[in-house]
Amino acid sequence: MNPFTFGNPIKDSQRFYGRSAEIRQITNRLLSSAHESTSIVGERRIGKTSLLYFLSNPQVAAGLGLTPDKYCLVYVDFQGLTDITPQRFWQRVLKKMSRSVCDKSLKPSIETLSEQDAFDLFDLEDLFQSAQDKCLTTVLMMDEFEYVTQNPNFKSDFFGGLRALAIHHGLALIPATRRELVDLCHSDEIKGSPFFNIFANVVLRPFNRREVDELLTGYTETVEFGFTPEEKDFIWNLGGGHPFFVQMAGHYLVEGQAQSLSGEALTKFAVINFDQQADAHYSYLWSHCSESEKITLLTILTLGLQKPSKKTVPSLENLAHLRPRAAQDIVSLSKRGLLEEREGAYALFSSSFVRWIRQEITAAPGEEESQQSADEWLKSGGQKNLKEAKSVLPKFKKKYWSLLGDIAKELTFEFAAAGALELIKVLV
Repeated sequence: MNPFTFGNPIKDSQRFYGRSAEIRQITNRLLSSAHESTSIVGERRIGKTSLLYFLSNPQVAAGLGLTPDKYCLVYVDFQGLTDITPQRFWQRVLKKMSRSVCDKSLKPSIETLSEQDAFDLFDLEDLFQSAQDKCLTTVLMMDEFEYVTQNPNFKSDFFGGLRALAIHHGLALIPATRRELVDLCHSDEIKGSPFFNIFANVVLRPFNRREVDELLTGYTETVEFGFTPEEKDFIWNLGGGHPFFVQMAGHYLVEGQAQSLSGEALTKFAVINFDQQADAHYSYLWSHCSESEKITLLTILTLGLQKPSKKTVPSLENLAHLRPRAAQDIVSLSKRGLLEEREGAYALFSSSFVRWIRQEITAAPGEEESQQSADEWLKSGGQKNLKEAKSVLPKFKKKYWSLLGDIAKELTFEFAAAGALELIKVLV
């Protein structure tokens, strides 16, 4: 059986690797006298749900000091609940809580409240205070919480009430979202709510090389073939530190081994299948980048294609010299796991992602725009900075011409033109 899976989150705590620092921070805040709340932030497929599953496992939680006599762990997934209301929110939470609470004396009041057609904040305060009086802290783990913060059914009074429960009545909150909570609000009124001040952010970043190797070693202990150091390097190059893509690369290597493939035939099999699965996810990641972030990604990619020199190393210093916003973009792109810093230079997290971007921005053979079309676009659009590279412009998809123009505005004439030419030289 193939030990690597990439379609669903990890539910088996024995197969969970990494995140030790994040677990320690979340746990320490829960164990504090104030039972503090923590917001988990991370890109799609970075492992937010797997982490919540791990923390909500009774055996794992008890081992971390979150024993069931003191902590009632409630996991709720809000994904896809676009029409949920505050009433339905609490009914869902209370039903989950009635299954999780270890103090049976609390179950009747929880179930009675969850079955009522209407209840208010005072009812909830009474319930959570009853649990707190028994020295029980309720920990509400809310997966895909953006379905709540971005829902216009949830007004400022809901978030104010949730904050009051967290501060005064023994409720700790662990929401998981793709971006920081304050950036996921449906109105400025909600964004200004003091609700968001009670959280410390824990950002899930890609694994480092040691964590990836630990995962690969642990997963292949029960597999006949295992991975050589070279194959581990291959997985690191393909999946970077992103656990989802690491699992995917490992899966196809094991599949290839099961088909008696080895050497170049094995890696070719893995790359072809990996790319087919990964492309849709790359499209999502790219579509959720701002224009500025796309420019920074393309700048780093292009620098990597230049002849190595002090000026072309994609270091923070060189990137900041080329475009002022690079430093800000690097922070956000690194948080999302799209960039990795290796030996003082930045690179896209995966060679496969580099391939996808090249393929995405360039026109397929036979589908290029004509040189006349490029010349007319340059005249009408006023993209003077692209005139030096007008001969290669048709090689790019027309929808990216404006983006190339923005790059040319920010970078030097010579670099923009040379970078475009070098990129085309590699691609065609």
